[in-house]
Amino acid sequence: MDIEERVSIARNAHKEGYNCTQAVICGYLDLFDIPKEEAMKMAYGLGRGVGGTYEICGTITGGAMVLGEVLTDGKASPQTKKEIYATVKQLVDEFEERHHAVTCGELLGIRKTDKDVIKLPCRDMVEEVVRMLEKYVI
Repeated sequence: MDIEERVSIARNAHKEGYNCTQAVICGYLDLFDIPKEEAMKMAYGLGRGVGGTYEICGTITGGAMVLGEVLTDGKASPQTKKEIYATVKQLVDEFEERHHAVTCGELLGIRKTDKDVIKLPCRDMVEEVVRMLEKYVI
């Protein structure tokens, strides 16, 4: 599947009502070892910055879940943990470099901040993170 198909799937999932985390996951669902329904259930509470708290952006959370599913075997391993944390940190750092924020509240302009936050609609951030993930998982 090419990146444009992944982006289209993720954007459509968001349009259908899935949260940002779920939408990002949908873009890479073909690489998961679990059915869509299971992945969606696991990510349900992560929307709007985790349970509607406007904390970490759901697109980043979805990205971390994709990376964990695709790049690890799921077994407890200090080495794997170290590697996946480093990869997720790269994703977070790149996102923060682009937007000057990683929290949902700041990105949506709901929380006041002194940062010069570069805001986008949620659906556009879903697309952006799906594209960012490509270099890590394909």
